[in-house]
Amino acid sequence: MSQIKNFNRREFIATTTGAASVAAILPRQVFGGPGRTAPSDRVNVALIGCGTQALRQLMGDWLPREDLNLVAICDPNTDSEDYRDWSPHGLRNSIREFLGNPNWGSETGIRAGLMAAKEMIEGYYANERGQGDWEGLKLYADYREMLAESEGIDAIIDMTPEHLHGVVNIAGMKAGKAVISHKVLANTLHEVHHTVRNAKETGVTTHLMAWNNDPALYQLWEWLDQGVIGKVKEVHNWSNRPIWPQGWIENPKEEMAVPDGMNWDLWLGCVPDRPYHIDYTHALFRGWFEFGSGCLGDMGQYSLWRTYRMLNPGPVVRVESNAATGATIVGNQSQWRRSEVAFPTASTVHFEHQDLDIFWYDGGMKPRVAKGLLASGERLPNQGVLYVGEYGTILGNFLGTNFRLLPESRMTALQGSLPASRSAEEVKNSVDEYMDAIREGKQSRGSFINIADLAEATCLATIALRTGEQITWDAENMKVLSDNVTHEFMTREYRDGWAV
Repeated sequence: MSQIKNFNRREFIATTTGAASVAAILPRQVFGGPGRTAPSDRVNVALIGCGTQALRQLMGDWLPREDLNLVAICDPNTDSEDYRDWSPHGLRNSIREFLGNPNWGSETGIRAGLMAAKEMIEGYYANERGQGDWEGLKLYADYREMLAESEGIDAIIDMTPEHLHGVVNIAGMKAGKAVISHKVLANTLHEVHHTVRNAKETGVTTHLMAWNNDPALYQLWEWLDQGVIGKVKEVHNWSNRPIWPQGWIENPKEEMAVPDGMNWDLWLGCVPDRPYHIDYTHALFRGWFEFGSGCLGDMGQYSLWRTYRMLNPGPVVRVESNAATGATIVGNQSQWRRSEVAFPTASTVHFEHQDLDIFWYDGGMKPRVAKGLLASGERLPNQGVLYVGEYGTILGNFLGTNFRLLPESRMTALQGSLPASRSAEEVKNSVDEYMDAIREGKQSRGSFINIADLAEATCLATIALRTGEQITWDAENMKVLSDNVTHEFMTREYRDGWAV
């Protein structure tokens, strides 16, 4: 494993000096032959953010593709073993198997960061690509420097923490690059609107990775279109997240030294200075108002985007939330407190649209189901979705697949007469969708423009959770009409030089 050290930009770039020669080790075949993608036909991609989610997608989505060429990576954390994940060694073991390297990673911690991604990319390309087929990898701590030197880059993939999505994605679009981003679009209303505006003005390809398009979507879509349950009046969508700690009443008071190799200033980016604490970083950033967007931003984008696509409810009109309460001891007195810094451990959100009510539940909360809809002793799954119509209800899993009519007797009675799947738009996975869009120079179906209504609603839900107020929204004028909600909740205080 690479030794952890502090790198300046010159040292970062210097580490790639031998990359071209590394790529020639153990060549299996030279690309460009029959059935192979020629180097000139590949999309040159820069990866911004090298945490655990990025390492997973390097294995599953990016490195195995012959039409995608990783040429630069960027992360303010050089290399460390202090990442948080969902199992102690699952990611490490998967990478070892993927690379055929039983020594990759750490025996005690969870490793990620810039040098971890570098080893994965160079190790894979060394095994898979012939001499002259890859020119090496450039390393950066600061994505702004990377974009300033990005002449050979066609697209960026943004895997940064959520507080950086707006500034990174806007910078990428302004640099003329196709921009692929992990969810959310941005975690403030101000940045959502600027991101969508830049996507329209620049015309570059954009894609939010929460988009999905499996065939089962079109079967459900046809049931809803053909009125199997009549006009849909309510949608209830729930998740058992969070599976990371959140619900803090206040910011950490413990003092922690910034780890070697971590550029804390760059990690904060647009957020004003604050002392380093590990609980702000890695998987835990999702739980903080400043850095994340909670369970709704993490998981709700996957499932709710399907509902927005199928039912097209338009902009949200009103948002109201309920949050799990908290308390703290002051002196010898217990006092109720609403956190001003973190998302609650559980919440519900009501999105009111012109003709549709959408309800979100997290932290183990689930909707009430009318008596007689479920079989005796049956309970709702830990994650799922209900479509409630004028004269029927559909229950599906979290992404709306494996769906059925409730009660079971109605499903049985209509068996054989239910509509077949609608004619699907071309079914592609998310990676094929954005790679084809980049090559064709067009917006993907998962574009920043297409998720605008849901992205806006998600940020309004955050405001409702932060303030405890009902939020009335004027979408045409992009204005909160609620008297008790000030403009400051629509944006953030920016560090000098980072404002959008």
